[in-house]
Order: sequence, then C-alpha cells, then structure tokens
Amino acid sequence: MTHVEHATAPAAPGGLGQAIGVDELRTYLGALDSWRATRKRELDQIDAAALRSDEADSYTADLTLAMTMWQSVSDRYTELFQMWDSGRVGPQQREQMSRVIWGTGGNGFTGSIGLSVVEAGRLSDALTATLRARLSFDPMAADVAARIQATRATLERCAEQLATSRTRPPSLPDIDALTRRLDELAAKARRGSDVSGPFAVIETAAARAERDLIVAAAAHRDLGRDYRAALARRRELEAEADELDRLVDRTRAAVVPAPKLAVPDVSRLGKVPQTREALDPFRARLDLVATAMKQVRDTYTSALGEPGVLLGLLRAFAAKAQANGRAADPLVALVKQQAETALAARPCHIQDARNHVENYQRLIVPVPGGGI
Repeated sequence: MTHVEHATAPAAPGGLGQAIGVDELRTYLGALDSWRATRKRELDQIDAAALRSDEADSYTADLTLAMTMWQSVSDRYTELFQMWDSGRVGPQQREQMSRVIWGTGGNGFTGSIGLSVVEAGRLSDALTATLRARLSFDPMAADVAARIQATRATLERCAEQLATSRTRPPSLPDIDALTRRLDELAAKARRGSDVSGPFAVIETAAARAERDLIVAAAAHRDLGRDYRAALARRRELEAEADELDRLVDRTRAAVVPAPKLAVPDVSRLGKVPQTREALDPFRARLDLVATAMKQVRDTYTSALGEPGVLLGLLRAFAAKAQANGRAADPLVALVKQQAETALAARPCHIQDARNHVENYQRLIVPVPGGGI
C-alpha cells in the first residue's frame, strides 16, 4: 500500500480583531507553511491514487473541494506572509493579520461561503481523512492508535459544534453512537483484533460529519449575514418611501400637472424570510423596489425643479434683452411679466410657464423652428 504523509492544520493563535503576539504569529506562520507543503504532497498522492482507481469519478467532488480548501488557505498564507514582513509588524498589522486568520472574507471558496482560514484548514483535514480512508492508504496495523485518537478528536469536535449549532445537516449520523462504536473497536484493537474494516467506516463517517458541520455552520452564518443585510435594506427603503411621499406632496403642491408615478409600497413585500430559498428572491425584489424608487425620485425631483430652471432661463434672456436694448419694448416687457407671473403661481401650471418663457426667448433670440 502507498504511504501518505498526514498533516493536521495548526491551532491558530488569538482571535478575530486581536493584536496577536509576534512570537505566536511566527510560530503559527511556520506551522501553517509546513502544513500547506505537507498537505499539497498528500493531495497529490491521493489524486494519483484516485486516478488509478476503478471508481475515479466517485472521488472527484471531495478531491476538488479538498484542493480548493488547500488553495484558499495557501493564498491567505501568502497574504499573511506579506503582512508579516519578516516580523516588522506593529499592533495594527498584527490585528489585521488576525482578521485574515479568523475572518470569513477573502477570495475563493472560503470567502464565498464564509469560512475562516481555521475552518478551511479543518475542512481540508476532514476531507483528506475521508479520501485516505476510502482509498485504503496506510496499513491499519501501522497507525491504529493514532488514527483512533484522531477520529475520536474529530467526533469530539463534531459534538461540540452540534451543541452550539442552530443547524443540523439532514444526513448527519448519530455522533454519540459513532463514539460508542469507536470505543468498542479501540478496546478490540488493544486486545489484538483486526478492526480495520469497521474502523475505516467510522473514520470516513466522522470525517464527513465534520465536513458537513463546518459547511452547514458557514452557510448558516452566511444566511444570517444576508438576513441582517436584507432587514437593514428593507428599513432603508421604508424610510426612503416616507421621504418620497413628502417629495410627491411638495411636487403636487408646486407643479401642475405633476408626474403620476406611485411610490412603491414596501410593506407589500412582507417580512424578511429566514430561509435561503425564500431570502434570495426577496433580496431581488428589494433591488427592484430600490430601482423603482430611484425612478420616482428622479422624476419628481426634475418636475419640482423645473420652475426654477425656467426662471433661470428667463433671467438669462432678460439680461440679453437688456444688453441689446430690447428690454424696454412693450411687447417684450409684457411677455416677460406673463412668464414671471406664471412661474410665481402656486401651483405653477408648468406648460403655460414653458410657453411664456419660450415666447420670450423667441422675441429676444429667435430660434428657427424650435422651442426651449
């Protein structure tokens, strides 16, 4: 059988937003670099073995995900190493490094579902353990104690995550039952029994359970973030609708005829859903409402401001009339007065005002075949 190196993602120091100590960061970066090198060799060996397998296609999904996890951690290791700058880091840089380690941003798969470097490393460990077991790497007799211990640690992490999680993947096995069965196999192994077959089943189940729990927790966190964002967006649109109602009232009081666009009723959207299936369409509807509100705002703002625009044009034409000696002409003065009266009226009959300003323009600056 092929021997494959085993790598375990190192424990990360500090926490999100903390200025982690220089010595802790140095140790962690060294361990993370070692992990990514060992894991890369391990995945390459597993990939080669999977290609030789009669069921190569059955390994593709897990192997692709494991490699994606490795790449994501490796990319963020590179980012951390650049920030590290050979240890020339102050509190601000060390706090920024903690956000790269513990935060859920970044590029690639981890960023898209909200996994931190720590979670991505654990998921890579779980996926790789699953692939190792399925491909029957390493004789059971050579590392039975270590593999049982590692599997027990995996099950303990699963139990801890279940205790604090709000979600449970539907395919998740009974963790307590797996733990009891593992204890039974460990006792048999100590007595010299060959437990390689049933142990491989538990090892695979434990690794998959941890993988599913990590992904489910990340997806739930992602859902919570999107729910809060949608809730805030809905409140913003409600406040904007109130502002638009006031804008519509001012416009209708100032201009006749006013536009006839209606302000969208945000309450018709209903409550913000709390499931992914319903939340995504709801967010799309929020975007449509926002677009409609922008159209309403632009249309009514333009209508409300048109009398001021026309008054500015009238004054510009009056200045030109003064300059060319036409201002004293009785007809010019009369049309100017008519335009000023139309523009001062409340509400302003906008078409009449346009006509008067256009007539005044024609007297001062003839426009062939045109209007304003």
